[in-house]
Amino acid sequence: MKNCPPAPLDTHFWFRHGAVPFLLFILVATACEITHLDLVLADRFYDFTAGNWPARRSWWAEWLIHKRGRDLVAVVASLSFISWVLSYQVARLRTFRWNALYLLVAIVLGTGIVTIGKDLTGRHCPWSMERYGGTVPYTRLFEGNPPGAKKGKCFPAGHAAGGFSLMGVYFALRDRRAGIARAGLITGLVLGTVYGYAQMARGAHFLSHTVWSAAICWFVALGLYLVFRPKLKTPTGEFPS
Repeated sequence: MKNCPPAPLDTHFWFRHGAVPFLLFILVATACEITHLDLVLADRFYDFTAGNWPARRSWWAEWLIHKRGRDLVAVVASLSFISWVLSYQVARLRTFRWNALYLLVAIVLGTGIVTIGKDLTGRHCPWSMERYGGTVPYTRLFEGNPPGAKKGKCFPAGHAAGGFSLMGVYFALRDRRAGIARAGLITGLVLGTVYGYAQMARGAHFLSHTVWSAAICWFVALGLYLVFRPKLKTPTGEFPS
């Protein structure tokens, strides 16, 4: 076995993993920006009669999905880190050393970029807006905050990003355990969607916030895959000749 570079990724790979996700993101993000889709969906969760978000303090949205969901992502990241550290001592774990490190970096970087974005964009949560009992007028994403409004920290969706970051399992294992990789992709998509739904129900985010988080996590994972790929294929980081 020689230490040779991997074969170039073909057009089919780039179509499925690059072009299609990007076009879907542009389509949905644009729909949210030029229509009232964000408001239409948020209206369904807000009780205009009572003037509150019924699910904001609910056990399923706050305790189960928000808090325990956050813990789940932290556990996966911690296990990835522990596996990577122990791989230097445990022979069985050595075979997945780079896969564990890749997943850890994908989670940290994906959620980290979203966190930085929340601070840079300064967008507000639905529950802070006048339409839903708050004090800030509603504006579309690219319109910016209203003049004089204090800075918010609600875009992109941080909690949903935690779920979507687990899509990194797909790239971590796609070259070695295709079945598990696909299951990881589905799990990340489902968790990110569920987390996003719960936060929408609580009034913490609009649909567009979740869509941007999904795109960020996916393309971060894809970019890291290109960097880590030579080490992910085989236990030794080598490609068969």
